[in-house]
Order: sequence, then structure tokens, then C-alpha cells
Amino acid sequence: MNRRATLRACTYFSLMGILKPNYALSPRSPRVVFLNPGEAVQRGTGKHWQLVSKFMAMAARTFDIELEILYAERDHLLMQRQAEEVARRSEPPDYVVIVNEKMAAQQMLISLARSPAKIFVIHNDLTPEQRRGVGNERERFPNWIGTLTANAELGGYRLMQFLHQKVHQPEINVIGITGDPNTPVSLERAAGVAAYLAHIPNARICQLAFSDWSYADSNQKARVLLARYPGANVIWAANDTMALGALEAAKVSNSRVVVGGMGALQEALTSVADGGLTAIVAGDYFVGAFAMVMLYDYHWGKDFSTSEGSRLKLDYLSIVHRKNASRFADVVFRTEETLDFGLYSKHLHPRTVVYDFNPEYLFKTMAKKL
Repeated sequence: MNRRATLRACTYFSLMGILKPNYALSPRSPRVVFLNPGEAVQRGTGKHWQLVSKFMAMAARTFDIELEILYAERDHLLMQRQAEEVARRSEPPDYVVIVNEKMAAQQMLISLARSPAKIFVIHNDLTPEQRRGVGNERERFPNWIGTLTANAELGGYRLMQFLHQKVHQPEINVIGITGDPNTPVSLERAAGVAAYLAHIPNARICQLAFSDWSYADSNQKARVLLARYPGANVIWAANDTMALGALEAAKVSNSRVVVGGMGALQEALTSVADGGLTAIVAGDYFVGAFAMVMLYDYHWGKDFSTSEGSRLKLDYLSIVHRKNASRFADVVFRTEETLDFGLYSKHLHPRTVVYDFNPEYLFKTMAKKL
């Protein structure tokens, strides 16, 4: 990677000494590199990936982990070059966390196979076709130790279920705006919506549009679709930024639709609390922090594969609506306190058998301090 790309793409969290660690157990703590597919600075697609980094950094402070984050600026080719650079390091990290954004993980696994670092995939799983090419965890690539994703399909199902309850009409006509078709999670969210609607009489999907995850593109597509389907009464979007773009389009066209999204960014939480967006699905941006919990436990001898397998798809996404949006925002965004992800650790809590990454535990703990 050239110097300019390095300066643009790399944010280094030198966490040692910033905050006295709670769980320092070794003279050399684990070192983790996160190849973040998103933008280091918000440029229109929302702050999701910046928030993933934020909560990973919180978890790193909790566990005394040295964390380095390289941003790919939504350029999957840059992300692959970053993986190659990490693989060539004379002093490799202990772990590398990667994302199958735009189907890039297969090549990154190949590049990182020559590194002694352990590889952990988050957020976007590999597709069945990709797995036919590279195998599964701990097979062809023994250093690929695990994969952690949220159950995005169930999240989409829950969102559509909640939005349906808010439509007081005999028919439900849905417009969907999801992310790019090469990102597995965008398809999974859409599949969850379709699964719910398949069991509802008088329900139909007017159209599912693919977008680039941005406010502007979603706003434009929503304007076109609302004009094309004047009977639509629900819009759902696969992230908050697109949901807010669709909401603005609905206001401009005076459409009486309920609008929901996925992500729980701060501006979306404000919109829900103010009665704009009807609901959002929250929890996705904790996936990196939860990965840090698992890597910390693995580092100290608690291998998640022995109890739960190497490929985990967990249920920790929840609905945020008008009644709980302010509380959620207070805990996640309006406090300077560091969330204690040590609550989930098997190493620190030996009686824990399987991971339960319910964010409510964090909220209850923080609520007592507010």
C-alpha cells in the first residue's frame, strides 16, 4: 500500500495507557487488526462502520487489547491490498478481523493464509458458493478460526412485523430499499421481510430496490417508487441512512406511509423519538465488540468452537420504537462512560456456557449509573 493510502485508510487505536484496563492478565496483551470496509469519515453512507470501530475500541479497553483499525473507504480492492500488507508484516498481529463486504473475504482469506495471525470474520458471512471455494473455518485455512454474524434475516422479520402492526389498513403494500446485491447481509434483511409477509393475507411487496446505502440514493429511489405505487403504506430500508432518505421522500410527496430501518444511528434514534421513523432494528454495530469478547476468551484458552462451533449466527437484534428510543440513545450515545463488554466473557465468568450477547445487559448496567 502506498503512503497516501495508508494515511487515508489507517486509524490506529493505541489503547495501552489511555485507560487503566480492568482485566490486564499478561505482560503482552493480544494485538488485533480490524480491516474495516467502511469510511473513516462520514461521507453519505452513514456512521455504521465508524460505530463498529467505536465499540470495538471500548471492548479493547475493557480487555487490554491493542487494536489497529484500517479503513477501506468502501473500496473492496483497497481492503484486499490491506490484507496483503498485513500478511507481509514481519511482526504480525495475533488476530485479524475481516468482513465479507462486496464478497471480498474469499481473497482476503487466501492472502492471509500465509500469516500466523488468526482470522475472524464478522457481520457478513461467506456465501455458500464462496465456502465451496475456500471451505469452512479451520479446514483449508486453519488460521480462519471463526465467523460471527447477527441473524439479519430475523432482524428484517421483526422490523416488518412491528411496522405491520402500525398499519391500520386492510392491505399492506410494501416498498423495500436494501443495500447492494453483492453484500450478503442486505439480501438476508430482505429475506426476513419477505418471510414475514409470506404469511400475511393481503400483503405484497410492491418492489424491492437496491441502493448504495446512502441517504441521497434512497431518497431518489423512494420518490420514484412512491409515485409508481401510490397505494404503498410501508417503506423499510436496510440501514438507517437509507430509511431517513426514504422518510424525507415520503414527507415531500405527502405519502401516508410508515417507515422503518436497521442500524440505530443517533440521528435515526432522534427521528424515532420525535415520531418520524416508526421503528429501527438495533444492535448491528456491537458485532465487532462481541468479536473482541470471543477473541479475548480464545486467547485465554476458552475456545468458542468447543461449545458453539466456529460459525456463529446469533440473535441479538432488537426493535427500537418511540417508547424506548430515548433510553437507548442515552446509554449508547449520551454518556461518556465506557460500556463494560466484560459482562459477556466466558473467561471472566466461568459459569457462562454459551454466549448471550443481549445488549440489554449493557443497558441495565449503564442505566444504574445515569
